Amino acid sequence: MPYRVGPRRPGDPAVLVASAEKAIAELGWRPGYTKLEDIIATARQWHRRRPRGFKG
Repeated sequence: MPYRVGPRRPGDPAVLVASAEKAIAELGWRPGYTKLEDIIATARQWHRRRPRGFKG
């Protein structure tokens, strides 16, 4: 998948960290996918099936 790295845009955070630990601890929620490769693959599959997002 092609991508382009560029400078931060106005409003972009300097650092972004995502963690499910708080949701797991407080809500007992468990993510369906934990490996980055799986998360990206399922997101790509979803977008391929729905190129217009939730509208299509």
